[in-house]
Amino acid sequence: MSLYKAFFKMAKKNKLGILIYFGITVFIIVLLGGIYANKKDKKAVLDSYKIYVLDEDETELSKELTAYLGSIHQISEETLSEEQIMDSIFYEELVAYIRIPKGFQDTFLSTGENQVKNTYDDSMPVGLTISLQMNNFLNSVRDYLEQGVSIAEAAKKTNQSLDITKYVSILETEGVENGKLRGAFTYIPFGILSILITGIFPVVAGFNKGEKRNRIQVSSMPAGKRSFWIFAGTVTFSLIILVGLVAFVSVMGEHDQLFNEAWWLSVLNALIFTSVVAMMISMFANVPAFASAPSMVFSNIVGLSFCFIGGTFVPLSILGDGITKISRFIPNYWYSIAVERIYEGGGLADVWDCFAIQLAFGLVCLFIGLAASRVSAERKQMA
Repeated sequence: MSLYKAFFKMAKKNKLGILIYFGITVFIIVLLGGIYANKKDKKAVLDSYKIYVLDEDETELSKELTAYLGSIHQISEETLSEEQIMDSIFYEELVAYIRIPKGFQDTFLSTGENQVKNTYDDSMPVGLTISLQMNNFLNSVRDYLEQGVSIAEAAKKTNQSLDITKYVSILETEGVENGKLRGAFTYIPFGILSILITGIFPVVAGFNKGEKRNRIQVSSMPAGKRSFWIFAGTVTFSLIILVGLVAFVSVMGEHDQLFNEAWWLSVLNALIFTSVVAMMISMFANVPAFASAPSMVFSNIVGLSFCFIGGTFVPLSILGDGITKISRFIPNYWYSIAVERIYEGGGLADVWDCFAIQLAFGLVCLFIGLAASRVSAERKQMA
């Protein structure tokens, strides 16, 4: 029991680093968790920009064209000179200057010629998009006018035909609805890795070197019991961190989604990942080449690299094939795959392989750590 208490006394010395990483994890979840928020069915909309329209014709058709542009974009209501307009375009306060010359309607109705002039910065393609929108409007109006309808009726029918919201919508993705909970559980691995490395790694490494190691070895406590109490301290510390993170993550989600199948599977996934990280830390702490490394530096290198190539910070769908092949050998990858399957409506039968692969990785690390510890102890006895 004394070794168990000593574990937490040593871990307490790292409380500043633990609190820093816990705060960073909370900040990441709050800031980025909304990316996975629910997307209900919603209408598609065209991008809107600020433009300037000068209607010198002031006829029915020019006013209908102006109204159409105003339904999409923000028309500046200021009265500006040519120089002021060009300055505004240069400083990107306006993206286009639409000038409808006098006689536009008469010319358009008699010859079909479009005399509207669009001035914009050639380096901003959006100006060309606005020209295409005007051409589509005027071409459609001309087609309706040829059917014998009035300008007002032609403009009304054109507005209806060009309204993409009737034909295009952004569909809600299938699967579990709680996107906030998914986002929060997606980013948990960073906190687990960083906090456990900062809190556990220096403690376990400290027991294996220097005066602490010598005192433990000459004590009357059997080796098996010593390992048990260190293991118990590691498990307790890991569970405390996991419970704290899961509690915060659960608060971030919708309360009516708590304790459902997806939540329980997510918690189980996080528990398995935490166990794997603890076993991986045990390996690093028992390998002399890693045991002397500063915990903060080690946490940044391992934590960030695993999170970036394992699907925590960067979605697996946009990672390159080469990186994906590498990331399959780290637990973050299979944790992220499990999260995707869970929140796409999958059950335990769909994610058990992800759990098994994570545990296999952890057991390999544990056995390597035990072997390294034994070899190191034998070498010191022979020295």
